[in-house]
Amino acid sequence: MIPCSLHHLLKQRLDAGEWLPGQRMPSIRKLTAAVDFSYHDVVSAYAQLVSEGVLTASPGRGYFVANRARQTSVIHEPECMAGDPLFRLLQGGQHFTKLGSGWLPPAWRDTELLAKAIRRTARLEQSSLAEYGDIQGYLPMRKQLCVHMKRLTRVEVRPNQLLTTLGATQGLDLVARLLIKPGDHVFVDEPGNGNLIKLIQLAGGHVVGIRRTQDGPDVEEMRSHLARHKVKAFFCNSTFHNPTGSNISPHNAFSVLRLAVEHEFFVVEDDVYGDFSPAVRQTFAELDNLDRVIYIGSFSKCLSASLRVGFIACSQDLIEPLTRLKLLTCVAVPAFCERFVNTILSDGTYARHMKDVQQRLIRQQVQTQRLLLERGWQFDIAPQGGMFLWVYHPDLPDLQPFVRKLEQHKILLMPGSAFAVSRDYQRYTRINCTHFSDALAEHFEV
Repeated sequence: MIPCSLHHLLKQRLDAGEWLPGQRMPSIRKLTAAVDFSYHDVVSAYAQLVSEGVLTASPGRGYFVANRARQTSVIHEPECMAGDPLFRLLQGGQHFTKLGSGWLPPAWRDTELLAKAIRRTARLEQSSLAEYGDIQGYLPMRKQLCVHMKRLTRVEVRPNQLLTTLGATQGLDLVARLLIKPGDHVFVDEPGNGNLIKLIQLAGGHVVGIRRTQDGPDVEEMRSHLARHKVKAFFCNSTFHNPTGSNISPHNAFSVLRLAVEHEFFVVEDDVYGDFSPAVRQTFAELDNLDRVIYIGSFSKCLSASLRVGFIACSQDLIEPLTRLKLLTCVAVPAFCERFVNTILSDGTYARHMKDVQQRLIRQQVQTQRLLLERGWQFDIAPQGGMFLWVYHPDLPDLQPFVRKLEQHKILLMPGSAFAVSRDYQRYTRINCTHFSDALAEHFEV
């Protein structure tokens, strides 16, 4: 291991101008004789400085000071992204409370339990650390996913109807690329996933927001638009909708599917938050048997934002074109990640982890709703679990000043406009109850 003191000593002397750009550094033997470090220490320190671009190595000649621009300690965000609220949430440091995020805080993850599963996977699947994964997805994991979906959603699916993806985002992107042509009308939940809206627009689609209600999408609004336009697809959350937290009812799901059959559009079911439900949940896929429904799931929200393993379940005739798109865009999901998910699905680790998370979510929802109601905040939908609350305060017609004020206290929220297609949500914001606390509630006094 390189002694930090030698590395820092050489850097300090370089920064002080003892050796100028282009100047040759002392040979390894000379420097070893001049400082109280071993030959190996000097070799290692020089190698690290080369890797940092401070020095350059010339075989047979030695080490030279690199010509480099003076570095500043402040790294600025790209100007084109600095105003994007999702970018600010993702790039915000650990000193921020990410109250508007869409993921669990680190304290909610049983990292020791997952670490044991990682070590066990690494021991049994060493070859997966160096090889490409299977393009369609690791077959034993796809078999486990069939059991997983049958148990939690009652959906009958075969391994050849599954394609693994780099999280749900890539799944949505692949489906959008396959289905949507420029000018196609596409339904989405409104309010809804702002990233999804941009993905559809990137594919050339004309996004139409369908109002989200307590029971699911507004079917009458869908009928009104379908009377005037041909629609290619409807992208929809089924369980713990982002951002309202609502679930679809059986009647609502049946009505939407009847429209899909009658008007020949696909329902793309984004069930990325579905595993947060403690009971068997209602899905479009169960009613449709993956005929006009394309189902997307993921383990990133439940386990780790760094674990990019999602999947698409759909009819067999869509798997091949989706696999070709995956091959073009990312080749495969990392083999080790897929084998890790297979390990925790097959040995019950995932089920035990999620049972704990589900119960904590129910308690946290109750507590968060109570603390906000006591301070005058309101919400049209009161979820019985899941992460999200879609809230507003009757005395704040525009929440943007409030959001900026919280940011000064290192609390990050997403403005309501980030979830809009055409409606005005400037008085709303999404709150992730897993990041909420009694201490944070003090900042919500109006």
